[in-house]
Amino acid sequence: MEKWGKVAPIISLALFFSACSSGSSSNETRKPVHPVRGQLVVGGKPAGGAFVFFVPVNEAPNPTDPRPRAQVREDGSFDVCMYRENDGAPVGEYIVTIMWEGEGGYDKLKGQYSDASKSKLRAVVKEGSNELSPFKLN
Repeated sequence: MEKWGKVAPIISLALFFSACSSGSSSNETRKPVHPVRGQLVVGGKPAGGAFVFFVPVNEAPNPTDPRPRAQVREDGSFDVCMYRENDGAPVGEYIVTIMWEGEGGYDKLKGQYSDASKSKLRAVVKEGSNELSPFKLN
């Protein structure tokens, strides 16, 4: 677990920046996405700098689409991107995972929310604009 805590933030950063660029996929193969906005609070304070990932509940074994994701702003708010900045996510149910890198590269949340098979956080994206209930962690 300690090893994962040090490596996962680096992987997360690479995945985050590679998936939310305008050249990540051709328009013909892109799924329709809908704006998704949320907030992450840990211990009553905004979790600025954390990364939030949306893992489809029924994800195929070898997915080809990027996962919707967001970086939390200093006020705790975030806007999800999949193909381009703040474009949103496809309609569906998601397991929400979180990585929040601290000093020395460790996960401030101690891996509690970094594994989709263990995270209890969920989100549903519907057609149109989506304002998620805040994720409030202790």
